[in-house]
Amino acid sequence: MNVIEPKYKYKEIEKVFEKLISGNEELTEHFVKEVDLSDYNQEYNIPYVDIGSISRYIVENKLKNRTSDFELFFKNVEEVYVNGDSDVQNFIVVGLFEGIQNIGGKEIEYYRSFNQWLKSETQTAWNGIIDYWEGTEWRIPKDEREKREKEIQKILKKKK
Repeated sequence: MNVIEPKYKYKEIEKVFEKLISGNEELTEHFVKEVDLSDYNQEYNIPYVDIGSISRYIVENKLKNRTSDFELFFKNVEEVYVNGDSDVQNFIVVGLFEGIQNIGGKEIEYYRSFNQWLKSETQTAWNGIIDYWEGTEWRIPKDEREKREKEIQKILKKKK
């Protein structure tokens, strides 16, 4: 049985960053102002802090409705996630996805507003992190949740 070696490894995190920003001139410019990949060393640099720069860029652009580069960005994210070792996958979920969700909050409607760009595996991971922190109630359409809540309140009032 052949074991396929992951293309992206956490111990080579600079390659992960390079792929995430590749093909996107504006994001690359934004990122390299804050992080020097040419001399990156995990002993001195903190990848989970550095990915915050990318999360902030995504949120800022989402808020400005400047999303033309999101298709390529999330394609790169899917590539890294699918072909990354388990530490890289965790880095994408906890570092990037949670970063975007926490920085943007409800202001960016993170539950569904990125669905058009997320790919298969990253969509599952994106939803999974929301489920982990908030449960699965968010998956039920708002009107159905409200209807259910009214029915529950009716039942509770009858029992009084």
